[in-house]
Amino acid sequence: MRRSALGGACVLVVGLAALAAGLYYDQAHLTQWTHFAESSDLTRGPIEAETARIFTLLGAVTAAFAATIAGGSTVLAALTGRTGVWVLRLISVLLLVLMLLVTAALVVGSLTGDAPVAIIDTPWWLLATQWSALALAVAGAGTATTQLWRFVPDS
Repeated sequence: MRRSALGGACVLVVGLAALAAGLYYDQAHLTQWTHFAESSDLTRGPIEAETARIFTLLGAVTAAFAATIAGGSTVLAALTGRTGVWVLRLISVLLLVLMLLVTAALVVGSLTGDAPVAIIDTPWWLLATQWSALALAVAGAGTATTQLWRFVPDS
């Protein structure tokens, strides 16, 4: 197996772990950064804020679980033969597709829809960290995927 494939898988694990940490920090401090716009419905703002907190926590747990799965498959691929490499191939492709779908859904969702009542002013450094971690994980998954699905003899 190529070292670049293991390196890409390690970058995937680090990116997902950083994303999980950033999302967990975000949901823990979300109430400090939230203010509410004027609305005729007084319950809509707090419900939106709580929904955002729950989905951010769910994203953090999911990213941590994915990092654990990717890390385990990376170790398995490094220690075993063909079976470990096939597991890493499947996991890296699956995570790459899921991360790209979630990214597309977040971008489209942020550009469409009604204006929210709960306005969450997440600090720019945290948003930059989260997007950078996601980009790192996608780059790692892409590298691992392209290297692992190349069926030429190792040299």
